[in-house]
Amino acid sequence: AVVSTQSTGEDWNRSVSVCEELKGGHYDSLIISASYDPYPVLELLWATLRPCGKCVIHTDYLSQVVACANFVNDKGCSDLSVVDQWYREIQILPGRTHPDMRMQTGGGFILSCTKLLPGILEHGSGTTE
Repeated sequence: AVVSTQSTGEDWNRSVSVCEELKGGHYDSLIISASYDPYPVLELLWATLRPCGKCVIHTDYLSQVVACANFVNDKGCSDLSVVDQWYREIQILPGRTHPDMRMQTGGGFILSCTKLLPGILEHGSGTTE
């Protein structure tokens, strides 16, 4: 299941309708890339992800990815990781190459995890779902 939009408003309404259609399936992976808060989409679609399914979320804001990480951790996941994406544009001119002076270096954050079967004990958690 893939839900992606780069703006708000009409695209968000379209994404909600897509999410509603997707709720009936069982999927091997869930990939969310959003310029808005991905938490409601994750909350809506987590149940459609099969056990051992992979979940990947990209967002520009750390607070949003942390909220998603807490959600998946509470629901049961393994291999949970959150990474900061960093990229650097290079300006190439005749006779010289250097980093672009007006660039933004932040590329957002990526959360990835694997969904566990309900009742499986994650290493070190001390609890089951």
